[in-house]
Amino acid sequence: LKHNSMLHESYIEQYAQAIDFKNVYATLSQGKRVEELDYHVKDQLLYHCGKLCIPQTERVKIIREAHTSLISGHFGVRKTVSQLQRFCYWPKMHETISRYVIGCTMCAKSKPNNRKLGLYTPLPIPSHPWESVSMDFVGGLPKSRKGHDYLYVIVDRFSKMCILIPCNKQITAEQTTKLFFQHVWVHFGLPTSIVSDRDT
Repeated sequence: LKHNSMLHESYIEQYAQAIDFKNVYATLSQGKRVEELDYHVKDQLLYHCGKLCIPQTERVKIIREAHTSLISGHFGVRKTVSQLQRFCYWPKMHETISRYVIGCTMCAKSKPNNRKLGLYTPLPIPSHPWESVSMDFVGGLPKSRKGHDYLYVIVDRFSKMCILIPCNKQITAEQTTKLFFQHVWVHFGLPTSIVSDRDT
């Protein structure tokens, strides 16, 4: 709970000063509407299309964590963008991530000249808890008294610890992001690898 409170306070303070978000955050915090912009404030955190808005000072850290998620080699631009866009948002996100990945010296040194295509590559074994998680939704369940008929399942691939979160079949991207933030991010940090059965 202490970590949760500190994280909230940090983001709230940065929203108020961030060039990208300060105007829309101030407007929404006052209970006013922002026309034609898919921004919402929930629990004093800013979301865009259901994705948590990341202040500028936090972006490099998050990109680095997502980019270095493979033990055998770093994610490329496409996979890094895909992973972060599940939960995060900031303007010109693809451009920021591209600059970071292209400038990664480790990638430049380890990138093979000739890569064989079409081979199955097993997932690397995590080296510590909550480095890598898998997640999926389980449906077809009897509706509970609170109206839940789905489970949002998050599994730590290292310890096999499983978090089962009741939800609905109609769960939105914003609601999924909020559940991941509440049950994983604030307690264990952002995983460097997220595996989803629904991912392509």
